[in-house]
This record gives sequence, structure tokens and C-alpha cells, in this order.
Amino acid sequence: MFTIKDKKILAPNVSLLKIEAPYIVKNAKPGQFVILRVEEHGERIPMTITEANLNDGTITIIFQVVGASTQKLNQLNIGDSLVDFVGPLGKPTHLEGLKKVAVIG
Repeated sequence: MFTIKDKKILAPNVSLLKIEAPYIVKNAKPGQFVILRVEEHGERIPMTITEANLNDGTITIIFQVVGASTQKLNQLNIGDSLVDFVGPLGKPTHLEGLKKVAVIG
């Protein structure tokens, strides 16, 4: 299962989720993306990997709540599971040196 291990609200409409994904994390790098689904017949949501932690088998994503799919994702809490989690996909984007994030909205 793909269980939510940690959740943080970074801003009123920005959240961080740390998701248990031991098989996916083996090949994942920050800047690649994953596709997830919250519900069985729900929309597939592409998300960029912020951190891939091999030690605890988790992938971290940070996302902005902008529509129905991300609202459902944001309603998940620690201990809840995703229906589907696929990836990593794409080429990793170089993120080194980026230390601060500005959220405007």
C-alpha cells in the first residue's frame, strides 16, 4: 500500500505529503514525477518528487490545492492510503541550490 507517513500544511493552499513507496523510491530522484490516484475511479494526478528517501522508503511531494483532485488529495491524513501510485517517470530536474520556496497567492 501507499500510506501517508507525514503531512504538513505549508500555507493555506499548499501541502506536503510523505508517502510510503518502497519499490518506487529505489529508482526515484527529485525532479521526476509520479502519478497517483486518491479514489478507485478518480483522476490520475501527476506530481513532482521533492525528495526520495531510501532509508525510510518514502517519497515526498509538495502540491498546491487548486481543484477537486488536489482537494481530495489534501483531505488524506497520516495513515490513509492512496489507491494507485506509479513512477518514477521523466528525467530528473536539477534542484540543487534551491533553498527557499515562495508561495504567492
